[in-house]
Amino acid sequence: MRNNKRTLKRIAAIFMLFMVLSVWAGANVCAQNKIKYTYDDAGNRLTRKKEIVVQTRGALNNGEEPSVYEEELSETKVTIYPNPTKGMLKVDISGVEQFENAQISLYDLTGKLLQQWAGISQSNTIDLSERTPGMYIMQVAYNGKISSWKIIKE
Repeated sequence: MRNNKRTLKRIAAIFMLFMVLSVWAGANVCAQNKIKYTYDDAGNRLTRKKEIVVQTRGALNNGEEPSVYEEELSETKVTIYPNPTKGMLKVDISGVEQFENAQISLYDLTGKLLQQWAGISQSNTIDLSERTPGMYIMQVAYNGKISSWKIIKE
């Protein structure tokens, strides 16, 4: 019984120490992340940038501007056209030297996989002429990255 009380006191002391350190650390540093996207006229995402803003109390009190770090998350560019399409769809991927486990997948709006194309390269032509008119989701996967696109079949 005595060991249980001693153990509980140690756990409580460690917890209180952790709480005090957390509050102290949080009072001195503020950080925030922003993700900015750019889109083309058809509503497809072109780029994604992650912006990290770090502020310390010293910077805020001295009137200095906070540090801003920008990180480009993707150097590749995926172009899908024409969208909307009547049948033949062109998928171009630039900025990639090698393609590992590369594939294009077509899904309906319920998430059901309709078709998959493996072994893609920098320039691909996808035939959707047999598909019924409507909206689809196309995923382009290459080198561990996945890019999703809304495709409209007329």
